[in-house]
Amino acid sequence: MSYRRHDPPQPLLIGYDPVRDLPLDHLARLVEQGVEATVQPPCRPRQVGNRPYDPRLCVKILVYGYATGVRSSRQLERHCRESLSCLFLSRGVAPSYHTLCTARTEQGEFLEAVWEGLFTVAAAAGLERLGRITVDSTKVRADASPEAVVKREEFGALQAELERILEEAAQVDAQEAQEGGPGRTTLGKVVPHEQRRDILRRVRQQRRQARVQEEGPPPPPVSAGEGSASAGEDPASAGEAPVLPLEGLPWAEAPEAPQAPEGGAGEAEETAPKPMSAKRLQRITAGLKALAAAEADGRKHLCLTDPDARMMGGGRERLVRECYSWEVAVDQGLLVAGEGTQENPDNARLEPLVEAAPRHEPQGVQAVTGDSGSYAGDAVGRLLEAGLDLCVPDPHLAADLHRGLPPGSTRASLRGQVAFEHDPAAGVYRCPEGNTLAPRGERQVKGQQVTLYRAQEPCGACPQASQCLTYPEAQHRTLAVGQYAGLLEAARERFLAPEHQERYRHRGEAVETVFGFLRGTLKYLRWMLRGQKKVQCEGQLFKLAYQCRKVHRAWAAE
Repeated sequence: MSYRRHDPPQPLLIGYDPVRDLPLDHLARLVEQGVEATVQPPCRPRQVGNRPYDPRLCVKILVYGYATGVRSSRQLERHCRESLSCLFLSRGVAPSYHTLCTARTEQGEFLEAVWEGLFTVAAAAGLERLGRITVDSTKVRADASPEAVVKREEFGALQAELERILEEAAQVDAQEAQEGGPGRTTLGKVVPHEQRRDILRRVRQQRRQARVQEEGPPPPPVSAGEGSASAGEDPASAGEAPVLPLEGLPWAEAPEAPQAPEGGAGEAEETAPKPMSAKRLQRITAGLKALAAAEADGRKHLCLTDPDARMMGGGRERLVRECYSWEVAVDQGLLVAGEGTQENPDNARLEPLVEAAPRHEPQGVQAVTGDSGSYAGDAVGRLLEAGLDLCVPDPHLAADLHRGLPPGSTRASLRGQVAFEHDPAAGVYRCPEGNTLAPRGERQVKGQQVTLYRAQEPCGACPQASQCLTYPEAQHRTLAVGQYAGLLEAARERFLAPEHQERYRHRGEAVETVFGFLRGTLKYLRWMLRGQKKVQCEGQLFKLAYQCRKVHRAWAAE
């Protein structure tokens, strides 16, 4: 391997010795053991220049740093020189923060191997997986500025301004090409670097000025003689401060306008297009692409600093801001699945989580527990049809459980209490009074493909109309029946059993501790990377941070 040397830890002769002084049950020793057992760097041919660091070194530093709450690459570089545990992992070598930051997004394969290797250590320490998973997600704030959030009504004005800037840059390029030279490398003055937030501020100021011109100037302020005091009354006697004349005061004099040099050079400098750096040109182009993608998707908001972020409401404050969702599946306290996604509602992620968990379950997934946010009719029906033991209530049932009501109370108040008999041969439903409900079409309702049935005869004069019709002005009863209606009804009836309700109530103890550890102990309140792909890479380190601490507790107790 053509990497820099990364020998096994060896005792030193003088000074502090990490191999000797670090406790045998220290977290760094678990990280050392896990990385050495799972990461096998590929052979790299010798090339010209400095040899890169061994991938195991960067993986060890990143895993240990995230597991102890240190995410800054600069802080990790400093710890490699000062921290005894990091000196043990790095063998006294301190890679640059650039190297660590790059490894965070490029060593995903090795990070995944370390995470899978921890399952072997957990099994040896007595932490078993039983195939009974609990799923949930939390919203983690994106590394994006709230000021850079653009609303849909601002898309057009911002797009026009960005196109104008690009047109100015094209004029400068054309002028330099016409002059036949590469242009001046030194301008003799400082060219102000305009950030994207400055462009957005200018666009918003222009929109405000245009709105004022359309609506007209504001009404003039009320004079001293039109208020509570009469026209001839002294303002001081009316309880108001006297108005002092400003003429003659030095600070009241208007500043003199700067005089442009002869020949109009000052005006020419302001109107001439300014040079643009390649990095700024790239950001302007990326902003235009993000605006076009947001308009195509019909989004209401767009964040220029992180276009992949989505507006989500989460956390204890329930604030709606730019976030990514971090979803997990837990089995006996161990993470068997975890990923950072852009999905705001959790009901679309139930099946992907359940499908990802069996890869790390020796006996497969047998039971799934989740909250009502993960409920989607067709998805739950397919999982029930596959034979899984599900404890995922629908929103109405969850409301009954949280309020202490009998299961089915909210659903009965919204859908009526009259039972209908299904006739499979005729494909219709019949009510106790003999009215027939025939199919009228299909539609998507709350994540479930349903067939709508409508009563053929008016129900206004029916003796059971008060218990059947949920709307006073309704004249015909309708039913929305999904493909998995029988399976879903049987799953709802299971919540009548007290042990099934207890299983749902203890769901938070299994999965909320993961989010509480990351937020409360490690203080991970926002992502440090931008973009969906990079957030997914950091999500792997989130998994490792929790898994290392969970396994280390059992490993150190041996």
